[in-house]
Amino acid sequence: MNITMNSDTITALKSRAAFMPGGRDLHGNLLIIVTVPPELIPKSKEHLDICLNFIIDTLNPETLNNGLLLVIDAQKSNARLTNTWIEHVQSVVDPDYLKLMLVIRPDAFWDKQRMDNCTKPQKKGEWITIQRSRLNKYIDLSELPDDLGGTFTYNHEQWIQNHVRIQEYKKAYEKAIHDLQNLYTILVDSQSPRLIRPISSATEINQTLKTCISCGNEVQKYVAFVMDMGNRLITQINDLQNSKAFTSQDLLDARETIKSMLNRIEKKQMDLKIEWDKFEKRSHELRELAILESRVTEVTNWILGTADNLLNGHLKVGFDIQTSEKLRKDHEILELHCWKTYGAYAELLYKIDTVMKQKENSEYLKDLKSQRDFMDFVCRSFATRLERRRNILITSVRFFRLVNEYFSRTSDVFDSLIMGDKVDDYDIAVMKLKKLQSSQISLDSIERQLMQQGEKLSDMLSMPVKDALGRDVTVDYSDDIANIRDILEATTARRNIFIDSVELQKLTLEQISHIHTYENDAATAIEWINDLYRVMIKAHTHVGCSVSEIQSQKEEHQNFQDTAKNTFNYGCQLLNAALALRQSCKLSVEKNQKMVNELEMTWKNLQIVSQEQLTRLRVSAVFYRSVEDHCQKLIDIKNSVLILHTVSGRNQRLYHMRKYLITREKLMIEVGRMIRLGRLLRTRLREPFILNENGEIASSENTSMSVDNSIACESISEKLLEVGRISEALDRAIKETQDDLDLHFSDSNDTDAENRSTEGHRRGGINSSDDWNSSVKSSATEDETAYLTASEGHSGTLHSRSSSYHTASECAASVNSPWWETAERSSLDSSDQEAPTMELLSGVVVSSASTSFDDSENQVTFHSPVISEPEHDLHILHDAHEELIIPLEPQNQLPPPSSKRNSMNASPRHSANSFETPEDDMKSSSSMDLLDEVGSAYSTDKISSESHQSPASDTKSLAEFAALKISGLSYYYQNIMTKQALKTCL
Repeated sequence: MNITMNSDTITALKSRAAFMPGGRDLHGNLLIIVTVPPELIPKSKEHLDICLNFIIDTLNPETLNNGLLLVIDAQKSNARLTNTWIEHVQSVVDPDYLKLMLVIRPDAFWDKQRMDNCTKPQKKGEWITIQRSRLNKYIDLSELPDDLGGTFTYNHEQWIQNHVRIQEYKKAYEKAIHDLQNLYTILVDSQSPRLIRPISSATEINQTLKTCISCGNEVQKYVAFVMDMGNRLITQINDLQNSKAFTSQDLLDARETIKSMLNRIEKKQMDLKIEWDKFEKRSHELRELAILESRVTEVTNWILGTADNLLNGHLKVGFDIQTSEKLRKDHEILELHCWKTYGAYAELLYKIDTVMKQKENSEYLKDLKSQRDFMDFVCRSFATRLERRRNILITSVRFFRLVNEYFSRTSDVFDSLIMGDKVDDYDIAVMKLKKLQSSQISLDSIERQLMQQGEKLSDMLSMPVKDALGRDVTVDYSDDIANIRDILEATTARRNIFIDSVELQKLTLEQISHIHTYENDAATAIEWINDLYRVMIKAHTHVGCSVSEIQSQKEEHQNFQDTAKNTFNYGCQLLNAALALRQSCKLSVEKNQKMVNELEMTWKNLQIVSQEQLTRLRVSAVFYRSVEDHCQKLIDIKNSVLILHTVSGRNQRLYHMRKYLITREKLMIEVGRMIRLGRLLRTRLREPFILNENGEIASSENTSMSVDNSIACESISEKLLEVGRISEALDRAIKETQDDLDLHFSDSNDTDAENRSTEGHRRGGINSSDDWNSSVKSSATEDETAYLTASEGHSGTLHSRSSSYHTASECAASVNSPWWETAERSSLDSSDQEAPTMELLSGVVVSSASTSFDDSENQVTFHSPVISEPEHDLHILHDAHEELIIPLEPQNQLPPPSSKRNSMNASPRHSANSFETPEDDMKSSSSMDLLDEVGSAYSTDKISSESHQSPASDTKSLAEFAALKISGLSYYYQNIMTKQALKTCL
């Protein structure tokens, strides 16, 4: 039952005889509230019927099938009226939709009752009478309006306004559907078979078309208004739902109803559009059917008459370029006359075929189809003959043009490029060779085209000619064919003579052009190496702040070196090829030799800077890995000292304490070396490097480019500070533990003496430790401010009684350390066994002990330690402010197999175009690896720098001696490698 939204309906809805707030019971049934008036008034039942029917109409069948919950509010009514209302509601609402009906009685009703009807089982068609306070048994309070004691906010006026708009849209929708159906009926009726008749009915069709167009425009405007109105309603409901506000089920159902209405309108529009297209197409076809037949006749008559006569007057092909070109232009004029007819012919074919496809069985089209087939045959035959004539003339023009061009260009090339003076200039030779090659390619192409066009023209003239009706036309082309054959024979003879002359001249010019090309490419290779050098100085001289970053930089640097090596090899190959061609052509080789020297010098410069950067990266990787290892070891010792009080027995604690002191002192020696390495590396990273004119690392006076490694220097300083803090923490822990154990200096003397005695017996009387101790102590006295604590930032901090962090020599000189005596005997004195192994490093150059590592800022060169043969010991030591000059033995002597490092240093010389492959600095983090890798890095650096010389330097004698001047960092690396060799032999 459809309820229209009129004034009576609105009045009934406003009375709230029945309303749907939107809530649901605990089972999901939709809630409808019916209010029983206090007394029966006129139209109250009518209002109830309208409200219930309207609510049911707003819901979809699916929603109704889910079930309804009716709550009859009879709190203000008497029992008789309530029963009447219940019976009326049951008669209006379908029992299939009604899942449950609750009746709320007033309190006076319950006072008279002896039992609660709520407890009685419900039967189909019965209701349940309950108190308002017990509604929460069936419905949550959040789903009830405030009239029934709930918390749900319900706006009845807004609900009415929403449904007023929805009902207005439904009215507009019905009108739109009605208008669309009327227009559809008009279009269908106007296409009845009575309209398909000759041209005399065109006026009627035009009038019908105008009427339909006018009506259709009005309908489309109204339909667009209705669809826009529906879309706005859907958008409003969606916005209400998306705003997380409560949306009642009736609005959601109304949205789905509106969507279905819009879909129906769209479907109607599609049907109407299809019918409208059919109507327009049919009306146009009917107007054109009569016109087609007359136009077919006009086209056929013009082809058979005028066109055939014009074409029969044009039969010649010409005998040279001028006559053939004139005939081609005359033929184009003839084609212009035919184009209009061709257009009409194509249009007629398309229209007739379209009509025939639509009306295959129409009697009216049979005669038109016959005329169309004859017109098609005549036009195609004439077009074929016209196309053949056009192709003959185009081929003739192309043939004579190619003949003229070939003879003219061969003469020009022979005079300018073959018969000229002998060329010895590279630019001119290259230019002439390019011109000759391009001319030969072009002339060969022209000759091939000429032969093809000549054969083609001869074949075309030999074919028979037919008119538009397929009849033969007699035409004699024998003279033209003979002329073409003579021209082709003359062209073949000229080609053979020209090819022989060109090949001889090309052979002469190609050698000269190759020399020029190879030397230009070699100059480019030199420029590439210079560019790589500049890029390396500008963007590849930074050092990372972590092991992983440095490893990545090393890999990138290796790729950079590989690129440079390939470029150098490329340049060498080019210069060798150019030299061979120059000697073959008996040209001067002075320029080639000059470029060879320039390439070698550029290669040498790049190698030196590259090896310097690679050495910095290797030493930095060793430093960072060693810092992490030493810090971890210091922390482990500190943790062991802190838990020493848990050891049972005083002797055991004393024993462990001495062991930790000895371990700490040995570790401090390595830490001191590591800190020296860090400080020297930091100083080194601040220094620039760029080559001078002699291919060596420039000094600070003539260096204008600097390297910004401030971040790496700051990272090194932070690592040194971290080592200092950890070392001081270890000293404090030892001091506190020592105080707890009441360990006195005098108590440890006997034990230390006993340990020294045992150690002396173990060494077997070897007394060569004095030189080593003096070397260690002298290396520690860098300057007056060296390592008072483990960090440079704590120079003003007072020493603790537990001898806060010193180097090895400073610990030996300290009198404040109560455990130094034992540590000195157990660590430094133990170096006596290392004395015999000094011979393993006899080729390492040692600088004076007074040379400060910070003084290395004045040293720009970054040489690696020079290692000679094991037979030569270190014999010369200068004063504290002098440096040692050691002669180098010839590099071709082989070392004994017992020395690992000497075997490494005696490796064969590398080729001039190879780089030393960097070893992996990331595999080990021990102190021994620190020493091995530093020594390996700088020994490899030296070997690589010696081996990467220019090819000219290979002629020097390998037995030549050289004096090497080393200071600062090189001495320290020698000291590290010496110490490691001594440890290895223990």
